[in-house]
Amino acid sequence: MAWMKIATLLASLWLCAYPANAESTIESKHAAEAGVPLLQNFSPLDYGAAPQNWAVTQDRRGVIYVGNSDDGVLEYDGTRWRRIPVPNQSSVRSLAVDANGRVYVGCIGEFGYLEPDVHGRMHYVSLLDRVAPAYRNFADVWRIFVTDDGVYFGTVAQLFRLRDKHMDVWTATTPFDYFFKVRDRFYVRAEGRGLMEVVGDQLKMVKGGARFAHERIHALVAWGDEADHDGPLLVGTRERGWLVLDKGRLAAWPNETNKTLRDDQLYDAQWLANGTLAVGTLQGGVLLVDRMGHLLERLRRNEGLINDTVLSMFQDREHGLWLALDNGLSRLDVASPLTLFSRNSGLDGTVLAMQRFRGELYVGTTKGLFLLHSGVDGNAEFAALDGVRAQVWSFLDMGDSLLAATSQGVVEVRNGVAKPCAAQVCTSGDVAFSLLRSVRDPSRVFVGLRNGLAVMRRDSGKWIDEGRIPGISGDIRSLAHDDHDNLWLGTLSNGAIRVALPDGWQPGDGVPPHTQSFQQHRDSVAGPNYAFVMSLAAGLRVVTAQGIYLYDEKRARLQPDTAFASLFPQGARRLSRLSESVPGHIWMYTADGTKTIRETGVAVADAKGHYHWEPQPLRALSGVEMYTLYAEPDGITWFGSSDGLYRLDSSITPPPDKPLPTLLRKISDGNGHVLWGGASTTPPTLKLPWGNNSLRFDYAAPNFRARAANTFQVQLEGADARWSDWSTETYRDYTNIHEGDYRFRVRSRDFRGNIGADAEFAFQVLPPWYRTWWAYLGYFVLAYLVAALGIQLRSAVLQRRNRELARLIEQRTEELSASNHALEEANCALQRQTITDALTGMKNRRYALENVGRDVASVLRLYRELGPNSAQGPAANINLLFLLIDIDHFKDVNDHYGHAAGDRVLAQLRDITLAAIRETDTPVRWGGEEFLVIARRTNSESGPVIAEHIRRLMAQHEFDLGNGVFIRRTCSIGFASYPVLPSEPWRFSWEDVVSLADQCLYAAKHNGRNSWVGVRQLHTPAAGTTDLPLTANLDALVAEGYLRLQVSPSN
Repeated sequence: MAWMKIATLLASLWLCAYPANAESTIESKHAAEAGVPLLQNFSPLDYGAAPQNWAVTQDRRGVIYVGNSDDGVLEYDGTRWRRIPVPNQSSVRSLAVDANGRVYVGCIGEFGYLEPDVHGRMHYVSLLDRVAPAYRNFADVWRIFVTDDGVYFGTVAQLFRLRDKHMDVWTATTPFDYFFKVRDRFYVRAEGRGLMEVVGDQLKMVKGGARFAHERIHALVAWGDEADHDGPLLVGTRERGWLVLDKGRLAAWPNETNKTLRDDQLYDAQWLANGTLAVGTLQGGVLLVDRMGHLLERLRRNEGLINDTVLSMFQDREHGLWLALDNGLSRLDVASPLTLFSRNSGLDGTVLAMQRFRGELYVGTTKGLFLLHSGVDGNAEFAALDGVRAQVWSFLDMGDSLLAATSQGVVEVRNGVAKPCAAQVCTSGDVAFSLLRSVRDPSRVFVGLRNGLAVMRRDSGKWIDEGRIPGISGDIRSLAHDDHDNLWLGTLSNGAIRVALPDGWQPGDGVPPHTQSFQQHRDSVAGPNYAFVMSLAAGLRVVTAQGIYLYDEKRARLQPDTAFASLFPQGARRLSRLSESVPGHIWMYTADGTKTIRETGVAVADAKGHYHWEPQPLRALSGVEMYTLYAEPDGITWFGSSDGLYRLDSSITPPPDKPLPTLLRKISDGNGHVLWGGASTTPPTLKLPWGNNSLRFDYAAPNFRARAANTFQVQLEGADARWSDWSTETYRDYTNIHEGDYRFRVRSRDFRGNIGADAEFAFQVLPPWYRTWWAYLGYFVLAYLVAALGIQLRSAVLQRRNRELARLIEQRTEELSASNHALEEANCALQRQTITDALTGMKNRRYALENVGRDVASVLRLYRELGPNSAQGPAANINLLFLLIDIDHFKDVNDHYGHAAGDRVLAQLRDITLAAIRETDTPVRWGGEEFLVIARRTNSESGPVIAEHIRRLMAQHEFDLGNGVFIRRTCSIGFASYPVLPSEPWRFSWEDVVSLADQCLYAAKHNGRNSWVGVRQLHTPAAGTTDLPLTANLDALVAEGYLRLQVSPSN
C-alpha cells in the first residue's frame, strides 16, 4: 500500500503546479464567516410558464433567455417575461449565443435560432431544412456550443455542426451522452468508447479518454491556464469524484466534495469569473469550491434556493450565476462582496445589535441572542443561545465575559453560556437598552433603561445591583464617556443628557448628579427629538435628527460639527446607526424626512478632515432600513435589518460596471396593437395616421444586480421641453399627439448611479386630410377658379359666387366643429377608460393612485383642526377606511367553470359591494379577484360594521354562472384606517395602510376564510411596549401595542 500513498503524494504535488487563472481567487478565510450570496428566485408564477427549466443564456443586449420544458423559450429583460414558442410545444433543452448575438435553440427533434420578424418581434427559425432527411430522426438536443469552428448541436444519435451555412453530421456508433466545450475545443463522451474530441472533420479519442469508456463524465472544465490550448482538463464523475487529465495521465484532485458528487448526483460544473468552481447537482443544489478543493458554500433550499435540482448554470455579464432548476429559476450574486444571513441561516428576528467577542460574532435580535458558527458544510450559520428569549439591544465586552442589554434585563455570556446578572435589574420589569463600563471604576457598569439609568458592579465574580441614579429619567438608548470623564446619555425622545459625576461619587448616596439636557425644538421638521451618543476617534459626538454635534466646553452647549457640513449637499438627512471602522471611515444609515431616500453608506474624511458621502458599496441595498451597523477594522462591515444580517467584505472587489443598456421593448398604439416588438436593433421609422396618434412605449434595462433600483427618464422631442424626472415606471403613454415629427428617447440609471445610453424611436404623425398639402392646394385652386368666374360674370356673378363661398365656408366650419366635438368626446371617453376597470365598470388601481391623495390631505387637515384626541372620537367621522375584499377559492371557479364564469362572479361581486356601501364610498378593482373599498368619513367603529355587512351579503348570495348553474362563494376581508396612529398621522402613508389591510386580509384567509380581520387605532401605544422603528408590519405594530386586531366572530 506504500506505493499508493507515494503516488497520491506525487499526484497532489503535480496538481499544485497549476495556478488559478481567474480574475481573483477567493481564499477560504474570506468565506469562513460569509453568508448566502444575495439571490433572486423566480417561480413559475413569476415567469408565467412551466416549472422545469433546462438552459439559460444572455444576448449582447443583456436580455436573458431560458429554455423551458413546455413553453418554449422565455425572454426576460429585468422587467417583463415573454414567451417565444417553438414547434410542437417542444421542451427547450439547450441555448447558446454566438459572437453576433444570435441565440441558438435546441429542442426535441428540432433545433434552430431566434431572430426578429418584420415587426420587431423575436421568433423561432428552424435549421432542420439544412439537415438531410436521413439524419432527422433524433430526439433531445442536449447541448449547443459555439466555437470558432462552428456551432455544435449534440444529440444521443448524431452530432451536428453548422459552419458557413453547411451542416456537418457525425453519427454515433454508440450513444453520445455528454458534450463539453473547453478552451474553445469541443468534446463528446461516447458510451463504451470514452472521451473524444472533434479535430477538423473527425472525432478523435482524447489521450487517456478511453478510461472513461464505461464511466460517465458529468462535468469537464479547464484546469490551470485557460489560455493554454493543450492544458489539462478537470473531469467530474460521480463514481471517482474529481480527476485531472493531462496528456493521458489521470490523477485525483483532493477536495471536500467527492462524496457529495455521488450522493447528490453531480450534473454540471463551470469556473466562475472570480476563480470559484460552481458545481450543480440534481439533489443538493449548487456547491462553490475554491481551487484548493475547499467547499466555500453550499446552496440548497435550506439556504434560500427555490429548488435543489440544478439542470444547468450560466454566469451573466454582471457575474451573476443563473440556475435553471427543476422548479423555477434562481440568480446568485456570487461576485458581490455582500452576503446575507437570514432565517434560513438560523438567524431569527430583526437584527438590533452585534459584537465581536473573543473572535466570535454575537448578534442580538428581536427574538434572542445568536452566535455565528463557520464551516458547516461550507456554510456559516447562526445558533441561538439558550436562556435568552428577549430583544437584545446592545453588548459590552468585559474582557472575560460579554454583557447583553435585553428587554428582560442584563444577561452575561461566559464560556458560551448566557445567564441573567444583577437580579434586581433583571426582575424590575424594566428594559435594558445600553451598557457602558465606568472609566473611574472598571468593575462598575452603567445600564441605560427604559426609564432611567442604573448601576451594577462586579465583585468577586458576582454582579451587585447598585440601584438607579436619582434625577435621571427617559429611555436611554446609548451611553458614552467624553474626554473629561463626563457621562453622556442618548435618549429616544428627550435629546442628549450630559451627566457630571462628582469626585468620590458612589451609587446609593441619594445625591442627584449635575445634569445638562440638550433638546431640539419639538416642532422640528426633522422628526422626533432623539439623540445618539458615541465615541469616535475624534472624540465624543452627539447624533440627532438635525445632524452631528460636538460639545463646546467654553460655551457649554452643542454645536454642529463642521467636518460633516458638506456630507449631503442635495439636502439634509436624518442620521442613525453609526459605526466607525477606522479613523475617518464612519458607516451610517441615512434617510430623508419622508423616507423616500433610505441609504446606507460610509462617510470618508479627506486630508483636511472634512467628510464626504460614499454610498456605492451599499447601493444594492438602497431602500433597506438598517437597525444597527458594526464595522470591523479588517474591512468586514455588518448591517442589521428586518431581512436579516448583511455582511460586506471590502477585500472582495465587485465586478466592474458594464455599459448599462437601455432597451425599447415594445411600441403599441392606443388600441393595444403592437407596432414594433423591440427585438431588432434599430426601430423602424413609423408614419402614423391621424386617427392612430396615441402610443405606449415599454422599456427596460437588463441590469439584474438590483433590478428594483433601476430608474428611467424619458423625453418626447417635439413635445417635451426637458427630460422627465427619474422614475421606476417602465412604460410611458402619450395620447392625442399632434401631427409632426417626433423622437422618443429613454435612458436608464442603475443602483450605482450609472446612466445608460439612450434608446430612441423616431416617428411621424400625419395630419388629418383637411390639413394636408394637397387639401390646401385644392382650396387654393378652388378659390382661384371662383375668383376668375366672378371677374367674367362681373358684379351679378360675383354676388352669386360670394353666396356660394359663404355657404362653402359655413359647411367647412360645421365639419371642423363636428370633428373637434367628436375628438373632444373621444378624449373624454379615453380618460374615463384609463381609470375604469373594463370588466366590472368600477374604478381601477390607477384611479386610486391618482385620487386618494386628495382624501388623505382632507383627513390630515381635519386632524390639524380638531387635534388627535378629538379626531379619533367615535363621532368624528373623519377617518379614511380601506377595505380589501378577496373572493375565497376564486381559482376553483375559473378551474371548474371557466374564466367566463369567473368574470360573471366578479361582476356580481361588484353589485354586492355597491349594495353594501354608501354613495360617498368608492369601490375599486384592485387586481384579479381583489377589490378595494375606499370609505370616507368613517370612525374607529366603521370597519367591522361595513366588513360584516359585505361578508354577510356575499355569503348569502347565489352567483349565477349562466346555463342554470348557481354557486355560493364567500369572501375574506381586511381593513385598516388612515391615519394608523392618530397621535402621529404623518407616520404612515395611505399605501402603508393598504399594506396593513392586505396583511389583515391574509390573516382572515389564515383564519379559515369567510371572515374579516382589521386593526383598530390606538392613540398611544399600550403599556410595556418597546420603541422599535416603525414600519408597516402588522405583526410588529400589534406586538408593540400601536394597533389592536379586530377579528370577525365565528360564522
